[in-house]
Amino acid sequence: MAQQRKTPSPMLGAAMAAIGEATEGLVAGNSRFRHSFEAPLARVRSDPDQPRKRFDDANIAALAATMQAEGQLQPVLVRRDPEQRGAWILVAGERRWRAAQFSGWSTILAIEHTGDADLAALLENLQRIDLTPVEEARGLQRLLTQRGVNQATAAEMLGRSPAEVSASLRLLTLPPAFLEQAADVPRNVLVELARLKDGPVRDRLMQMASDGSLTVRAIRDARAAAPPPPRRPPLTDYWSALERMTLKLERRKAKGEKLSEAERHGLMTLRTRIEALLEF
Repeated sequence: MAQQRKTPSPMLGAAMAAIGEATEGLVAGNSRFRHSFEAPLARVRSDPDQPRKRFDDANIAALAATMQAEGQLQPVLVRRDPEQRGAWILVAGERRWRAAQFSGWSTILAIEHTGDADLAALLENLQRIDLTPVEEARGLQRLLTQRGVNQATAAEMLGRSPAEVSASLRLLTLPPAFLEQAADVPRNVLVELARLKDGPVRDRLMQMASDGSLTVRAIRDARAAAPPPPRRPPLTDYWSALERMTLKLERRKAKGEKLSEAERHGLMTLRTRIEALLEF
């Protein structure tokens, strides 16, 4: 007698379908992508080495209001804290982290970054439009020194021209004390100031910049009114000076006077340099 086939249970069929749908959304263990998780806000700290130092309280409050209304639309990037087990250090997204703190959230949506965290943080910060010119310059300098890249490579990494990178780095030639209070000075004013030589004129203009009264036109006018640099003497003047020194030493030798150690060292150095030039 043939065995009668059982009709599948509707409840079992619905359960199997639900399991199938849920399985499609599960993350495979060998996934190439990093996936978000909720990190305890108290276990996440900012990176003390990031170039950005100023955060506007009003902007943070506005971002907090947006996140409360719309949710956190973009996770922050974090790396494991080597000093505390189960803790994290921000790689990117400090404004979102601060906004979550402002709102009193207990967790924040995060993605673990396992690559070069320092490089990722540097590039992420340097590509922001709200960095101050000084913060950007310091970030660029850190990129060059810590990563061992030149200005052309840094410009390519950031999608900028080498001239832009060079102008930013030139800002760091201004006195550190001035740069600390130059957060609100326009970038073009700082660039023009950095082109001036150290001296009373630049000191006066830096004070005007700190007071908020300096313009690019004022800097250019001051540079145009400055006396021209002293003219370098022609090469014949150097030959004449060398000949006078030689005659003086010959007269001393005729009198039996000996050269001092400093004079002997200077003459020997000069002879070595002259011989090198004659071989050119």
